[in-house]
Amino acid sequence: MVYFQNKSNQSSSHMPVLPKPIVELQKLIAKMPGFSEKGAERFLEWWWQHPNEVNELYKNWSEFVRIKPCKKCFFFSLEGLCDFCKDPTRTVGKICVASSSFTASLIEKGASYRGLYFILDGEVVGSRNYKSIEKVKEKILFLKNRIVGEKIAEIIIATDFTTKGEATALYIEDFLKDTPVEVSRLARGFHPGDTLGYSDPITLRKAFEKRETM
Repeated sequence: MVYFQNKSNQSSSHMPVLPKPIVELQKLIAKMPGFSEKGAERFLEWWWQHPNEVNELYKNWSEFVRIKPCKKCFFFSLEGLCDFCKDPTRTVGKICVASSSFTASLIEKGASYRGLYFILDGEVVGSRNYKSIEKVKEKILFLKNRIVGEKIAEIIIATDFTTKGEATALYIEDFLKDTPVEVSRLARGFHPGDTLGYSDPITLRKAFEKRETM
């Protein structure tokens, strides 16, 4: 009896497991915001069972990887400059600083804003990746040079109202204090801890219109 039991245990330890590409992909997805290890497993299960949708994903992915940051504002761009920076009808004296291109897109849809944008793609605190923080700081320096070179009149800070977003807003304000630019911040309608990505268009528009000078 003992002999067969040991043999069974030995056999089970060599049972086939998931293919390595699936295991590695599951680990990667589990690191993404909104996903747990189990959520990643369910996503891959859905992916495997819906080949038509996956083919569409591959098609769009091939277009997605062609997108690069705009050379002036770091918004999504298929060429050197994004559509905002190339648009001659935009108000070039105003720049809205957003944490991500998706936040800028939300503002564009709901805030009746016609100026330019500048994308940080992060915050100046909170990241465990030191290079990521330094990259954001380098972008803010780039923004400062634009303010001086292009005679920008107003910077509108539209970072989140989280601890990281507030710290980034204060960092930008302090970094630009020796320039003549007016620095304003969205305020009305938002509360500490709020994330712009979850705001409704009416609240966002009012917060934008009633922004306050820092």
